[in-house]
Amino acid sequence: ADDPVFVQGIADCVFEEPEGLVLLDYKTDRVNTGEELAQRYRSQLQFYKKALEPIFGLPVKEALLYSFSLGQTVPVALA
Repeated sequence: ADDPVFVQGIADCVFEEPEGLVLLDYKTDRVNTGEELAQRYRSQLQFYKKALEPIFGLPVKEALLYSFSLGQTVPVALA
């Protein structure tokens, strides 16, 4: 429980707006709904959020997935 945990990954796109960071990740999964995609990747985006905030000293104000199969951007609620 006290051992450090390392996670390897790369956020596809992160940009700064006046209120904080926007995290955007591109997905090619074939899904039926945006919610299905959001549920599948919510924990990945939470890991990215946890890593990005101390690096940039800014909050992640918004997390988004772009689904190529749905042709739309899906907002993902993070805790």
